[in-house]
Amino acid sequence: MGSRVKKTMGVVLAVTVAGLIPMGLANAAEGEAAIKGRIDFMDVEVYGQFKVLAAYAKDGKGSLADVEKSAKALVNLAKKMPTHFPKDSGRGHFPDTMTRALPGIWTDWARFEKEVQRLAEGSERLARLASAGDRDGVVELIGPAGSYARTKIGCAECHDAFRGARAKK
Repeated sequence: MGSRVKKTMGVVLAVTVAGLIPMGLANAAEGEAAIKGRIDFMDVEVYGQFKVLAAYAKDGKGSLADVEKSAKALVNLAKKMPTHFPKDSGRGHFPDTMTRALPGIWTDWARFEKEVQRLAEGSERLARLASAGDRDGVVELIGPAGSYARTKIGCAECHDAFRGARAKK
């Protein structure tokens, strides 16, 4: 290969790489923004509603009307949940200290959607029980300890399958 061809190939390679670097940085920035948005969504919106349910089941705080309202909110939040998991915004693409989202979300998207649907359906069932005044049924479905890990509305199944352990910083 002549030196002129090598030079031309070197220039082409350099221009190509230079063009890809900003694209990679933009994707990284978008991924970081998606992760931050997802964490805020889950911690503030989803967990905010679950805290109402937990307080009722564990400590008898609030009312069945509060449970019904939060359960209905969870149905709507579940519908939004998949949008907070854009492709390649989990572990394997970002540090474990930044996200707990496991790659299985994207490699088994159908199962992930099924688990999200389980949350929506469990929350709908909870809202119906609360509306009917079935305190015992509500507490049984939420779980008397008020823990998402023990609830029967669908939180634990998704977390067990798709959320990794908290990484040490």
